[in-house]
Amino acid sequence: MNRISSMQRLLAMLSQSRSLAAVILGLALVSSRCVADDIQSFTEPYRTINLAAAESGIVIGLNVEEGDPVEKDQALADLNQEVLKAGVEIARAHRDSVSGLKSAESELKLRSERLRKLQELRQNENASEEEVNRATLEFEVAEARVLQVREQLEIKRLEYERIRLQLALRTVRSPIDGVVTELYRDIGEYVSPADPVVLTIVQLNPLRATFPVPIADVKSLRKGQTISVRVDGVAKPVNGQVELVSPVINADSQTVRVKVELPNPGYRIRSGAKCFFASANAKENLAEGLRSGARQ
Repeated sequence: MNRISSMQRLLAMLSQSRSLAAVILGLALVSSRCVADDIQSFTEPYRTINLAAAESGIVIGLNVEEGDPVEKDQALADLNQEVLKAGVEIARAHRDSVSGLKSAESELKLRSERLRKLQELRQNENASEEEVNRATLEFEVAEARVLQVREQLEIKRLEYERIRLQLALRTVRSPIDGVVTELYRDIGEYVSPADPVVLTIVQLNPLRATFPVPIADVKSLRKGQTISVRVDGVAKPVNGQVELVSPVINADSQTVRVKVELPNPGYRIRSGAKCFFASANAKENLAEGLRSGARQ
């Protein structure tokens, strides 16, 4: 009797083992089908900027090397500036010169006082009308002279600002937070209007991935939606945000471009890494596999 019970338990254990093996095999097959149905792409920089100098000149300073992280508005390279620096100093001196204005204001004050006295004398018949008219004319001329000097000082101020801004253009600054990937000029080389690019900067946080999504899967996607993306070399899926669902279908592949923004703090994901987005077909296969496994 004990022998029969032992045999029955052994047969039950074998049956359970076969069922478990069948479930594992089924899930493995489903997993392989899901992977095959995944949509593959590659991560890429969110922005790639070939940074050009605004003016031509000779490179006198490079403040970065390839691979260096940079911040927005950081000075990266300098062109020759000696002539413009001298021009800025001259323009500043002209802007700050007030002797001409003080002289014109003193002359105006003198003419105004003389006109006032002649007008008082005219009331007592002690000055002629011609003298008053001449004094009035001289006052108006002095007044116009003050206005002219003030206008000249404003022009000098604007000229100073123009040269100062032109000098600022001799420094190449980063428009974004990013990483320098390539330098095209060395110290002493000439930057011309025909070839003004000095270096390349890429923005690696966030990254971007562009997936060719089948038409059937696009219906479930919308701009701003959060989706899960698997990235090679990263243990956990990354939650990305849909930036664009293209309104145009690729006639050859019958797919739609979907751009996804992937957060990348600390640059933990490398640009160019493979990434995968699970299609609707893959999700259905996985769900069916789990149901089948549960039934078995």
